[in-house]
Amino acid sequence: MALNFNLPKFNFNVPWFIYDINNYQLITSRTIPSDIADSKDIILSEAPVPGSNFMPINYGGGGNRKISFTLPIVNRNNSIGNLLLLKQFDMLRNQYTSLVDVFSAQFKPTPRVLYYYGLGSIPLVYWVKKCDFTHKQGLVNELAFPQFTEVSMELWLDEKNMLYRAEEIFRKVSALAGMVVGVYDLVTSYTQPNKRPY
Repeated sequence: MALNFNLPKFNFNVPWFIYDINNYQLITSRTIPSDIADSKDIILSEAPVPGSNFMPINYGGGGNRKISFTLPIVNRNNSIGNLLLLKQFDMLRNQYTSLVDVFSAQFKPTPRVLYYYGLGSIPLVYWVKKCDFTHKQGLVNELAFPQFTEVSMELWLDEKNMLYRAEEIFRKVSALAGMVVGVYDLVTSYTQPNKRPY
């Protein structure tokens, strides 16, 4: 009996989105991010021992998971360009305030966001570390509003959030399933040598 680990083809796509938790805003666009960099530091240190031929390695902990990407925002109209969507991103790089507060307050952090797209994780909460704009030269409308802007973002995972506990369970269950799939694919590649490995 052959095992089939492929899910049926879906007739929909989950759209790219960020949910601004503190400002209660859903940010989405027709465009999707460029390559998404996903990094997490593993902190190791070498401890010199006098007279030894090597330095023992000590584990110093783990760094924060960080993701970064660039999102192109294009709206080539003659009235407001991509201004409205840019103002949503602008909220992410300023201290968060409620909708009734007009001005920023001292010591309030930047908003946190719920992000999901393209990472192979459940939706998780991230701190906004960077949200930079690059307005493309020559793509400005008659009213001097930008029409093409690249938004460069860096998000740092909030591992204190309850959703991260669910991600830890999802990671362990998926890793066990991945081992089964990997062994099955390896055995299948020997029994069916003409089958493509991807």
